[in-house]
Amino acid sequence: MTTKNSYSLILCFLALQFGFAKDIYVSPKGSDTNKGTVKAPYKTINKARLAVRKEIKKGLSEDLTIHLMGGTYTLNETVVFGLEDGTNGDFKVTYQAYKNEKPVISSGQSVSGWELAGAVAGMPASAKGKVYVANMPANVTTFRTLFDGDHMLTRARSADFKMPLKKHIRRADSQNTYYHKDRIHLRMVPYPNEEIKDWSNLSDVEVVFNPVPWNLNIIQLESVDVENKVGYLAFEANAMPFTNPKHSIAWVENVIDYLDEPGEWCVNTQTRKIYYWPKEGKPSDNIVAPKLMELFKVEGKIQYDLAKDIPVQNLHFKGLTFTHGDRSVWFKNRKGWGIQHDWDTFDYGNALLRFRGAENCSVTESRFTNSGGSGMRLDLHAQNIKVENNYIDYVGHMGILLVGYGPGTKDVNKNNSIKNNILHHVGQVIWHGHAIFAWQSGGNTIANNYVHDVPRKAIGLCGVRCQILMKPEKNFDEAARTIRWNEIEKTVDSTLTPQRRYAQYLHARNNTVEYNRAERTLLKLSDGSSINISGAGTGNMIRHNYIYDVPHVGFRTDDWQEGTTLVNNIVHKSGNSAFIHKGINTIENNIIIDCARGIHFRAYPQQFFIPESDIRRNIIYSSDEKFVPNTIFKWGKMFVHVAGTKPMPYEYNMDYNAYWWPGAKEDLELKRKNGIEAHGVVMDPKFKNLEKYDYRITNKKLIKATGFKPFDVSIENFGVTKEYPKAFRKLDPTLNK
Repeated sequence: MTTKNSYSLILCFLALQFGFAKDIYVSPKGSDTNKGTVKAPYKTINKARLAVRKEIKKGLSEDLTIHLMGGTYTLNETVVFGLEDGTNGDFKVTYQAYKNEKPVISSGQSVSGWELAGAVAGMPASAKGKVYVANMPANVTTFRTLFDGDHMLTRARSADFKMPLKKHIRRADSQNTYYHKDRIHLRMVPYPNEEIKDWSNLSDVEVVFNPVPWNLNIIQLESVDVENKVGYLAFEANAMPFTNPKHSIAWVENVIDYLDEPGEWCVNTQTRKIYYWPKEGKPSDNIVAPKLMELFKVEGKIQYDLAKDIPVQNLHFKGLTFTHGDRSVWFKNRKGWGIQHDWDTFDYGNALLRFRGAENCSVTESRFTNSGGSGMRLDLHAQNIKVENNYIDYVGHMGILLVGYGPGTKDVNKNNSIKNNILHHVGQVIWHGHAIFAWQSGGNTIANNYVHDVPRKAIGLCGVRCQILMKPEKNFDEAARTIRWNEIEKTVDSTLTPQRRYAQYLHARNNTVEYNRAERTLLKLSDGSSINISGAGTGNMIRHNYIYDVPHVGFRTDDWQEGTTLVNNIVHKSGNSAFIHKGINTIENNIIIDCARGIHFRAYPQQFFIPESDIRRNIIYSSDEKFVPNTIFKWGKMFVHVAGTKPMPYEYNMDYNAYWWPGAKEDLELKRKNGIEAHGVVMDPKFKNLEKYDYRITNKKLIKATGFKPFDVSIENFGVTKEYPKAFRKLDPTLNK
């Protein structure tokens, strides 16, 4: 036997014994009858997934890579990766872009056969002769977003309208109705005379309204009382329409009556017709309707009522583009399953990529774009998931969402890494979509992300606020049905104050939020901040973050928040406050520059006040004589279980802060008379060059007097690092300005 033949036999023997893995190739131009090689690739991802399972079953001896070649992979159903698709050993399974090609994962179904529409009941006169009509794709039953290639089209909508408040209905702190008997009002939308119609396709017609400044509801109609001018929603809202006189507006979407401008569209699923008024010429060949909300789902065995789940492991995605997903809708019995303020829904499949029961997985160098729903979700059991070096833009809801189990003893959504991502123009449909949001999820590192131009928050951490936990009979309020009462009742210490009684069940604890950069946040909705912590657990560290040019608030320790440290952060140009502080927290060694207010203090209804907050060694600077360094909160304005004896901030450990603004001297004297700021100073920090964003402090006397600890304030330290992918860096419209 020749040496060559002997070597071949040895390789064959080893392959049989140890199951050497091989690379697998997929191409939209391939065939599922092929062998999955580079020259004969499979056509579908599902076929590749089945081939991977065979390799895993034989036993891997090295990492397995599935190469997705360039082109669009149009999905008719969600690709679900289960326990059989990951590995429990030392080897990885990676689905990644082939070389420098661009694989696009989409659920967009082509819309074709456009013709000029004739007379259609309700169509505005201005649209006649300009609107085209086409049939819905045969395999799509309903959709709420429509795309022309790489951008989302505008759905037909009415003008905004307002109606009087229902002041006689008692509301909870969340602005939900307080009593069960009043819940019908959550479905009632009063209309002005010119708006009300009993349209033939009511299930397609949605009412959009923001009952409160922090939330947007989009809910379909079920019936209309034309005589009394009331529309009844199919599902309960999170608060009554027109609850807040300052912000509440409403409008109606997806009715041909309002298709009155170029670029708009609507659909009638009863007749299965799509109507579209192109801005120029005829509809393009690139118009697609989404079939799915979820494109990829990694799902282990969730054992909701048991202490442990069985996660999928070692599954990775790299260099992929996800697009053309539909947005979420509300549904029957959703009430009580909405996470904080009903910003999203507990354990719900509405993101392009979703991990639900997974460990040791990753998403890197991928793009999530042009979609009606969210970018990514990490649900329930999710640990050691890396979401790094991605680009998320123009998605309809959340950018990256982490959602653990509700309050109880089961704590398995933790230790994930959300690093070095750019997120902008999220929340394009559902305005309260945050860029990065962690609910009941702890021990995570959220670092070096750059967030800009978003309608809501850049980063949010939260759990379930104590007033919800204090009312077990009110199971229809936000997140009330997620609470694991059987676990709490066995372990709760009822002798403690509510905040400390329930702290052990709030799992959004010990998160590290650092080196992030946020600009132009809360562009649509207010009552929040760029980086916000509310009703979360203790031990959250918010450090070395940079916030610039925001219309509202930089940082906020919000309702029922305790044990948070905010240190070495910079807020430059905030239209409201640099910080809003509630609860018991530490604000130390931060730099505040040219904001309308420095630190705004207040309490929260039903909260026990404990005067343990440390507000020290901050530099507060403004050139505006109208600047307010700190607000004074007097206890008479708000009910709390135990109030302070003095106004805030006079109750706090507030000292060694440096102030420089036209009224600083008089303000500091007042603070000292009230028992704080014994060592506070009025000194100019003498920043190196504010016009060029050089925040180095050159006044050494200030540093010595206050004990301020200089930290690296270079702009390059905040947001994405030099390792961020160059291709994505080029896409961002503001990164290099």
